[in-house]
Amino acid sequence: MHEQNRGYNKIFDTDAGIAGLTVAVEHYARVFLPCEKKDCKHYRALTLEDAARSAGLLLRHDGQRHAHAESWVEEDQGRDRDRRAASLATFADELADSTEKLYKGLSFHGVHAVVEEAAEAVRKAGAVRKTGARKASVLKPMPLLRYDAALMLAWHLGVDPEEVWLRSGTDSGFRYLGCRSGHGKKTVTLGELPKPFQQLPPWQAEDILCIYRRVFGRLVGGKPLDKALFDKIADKRQRLGCGHRRCTAAC
Repeated sequence: MHEQNRGYNKIFDTDAGIAGLTVAVEHYARVFLPCEKKDCKHYRALTLEDAARSAGLLLRHDGQRHAHAESWVEEDQGRDRDRRAASLATFADELADSTEKLYKGLSFHGVHAVVEEAAEAVRKAGAVRKTGARKASVLKPMPLLRYDAALMLAWHLGVDPEEVWLRSGTDSGFRYLGCRSGHGKKTVTLGELPKPFQQLPPWQAEDILCIYRRVFGRLVGGKPLDKALFDKIADKRQRLGCGHRRCTAAC
């Protein structure tokens, strides 16, 4: 039992709730984490410029585009699809031109700030092209992609986020825990999460909050966790990969 409730649903201060979360953490370590570790090792082996360019393109260790980026590009067809692909190429160029701002010992917040500057430069480039004429404007990568790019660069630099970033599905997972204080917050500490999260690196806790949010919802609703639910999550891993396509073939 915890000494005090941190703001999440009280079920996660019980043995049953802690056991349910532990199952999710162990499932993540078995199904998703090995591929993530390959990404980390891959980025640490790259030169700084190659790491910056690969992060801008959202490439993983097998050279495939991260599923977040793949979905962003592929959700539109034709001209918009090409424009989004061009946006990532421009983003990669901007990050490659920003390597003098990236150095060992830079915090994750610092890395993320460099990524935000590069993304803003993409937005400005798009505005210029739009006023130009025929060339399709490029788009600023969405916040989720900016976080992913920053994490890839942080892996290269050997730093980890110090807090859990509440981006997109992670914020949803945080609220599925019963937390009501996530609105408007960009990060939370591990101490604000239930016990099974507190021994994890924040970037792994962030991943779990996103991937297993429906598991948390079942626990809060007093529903049992069954094998089918985890099989469904694992099936999504096979279709989208641990964040990228064709994972089972590549990994």
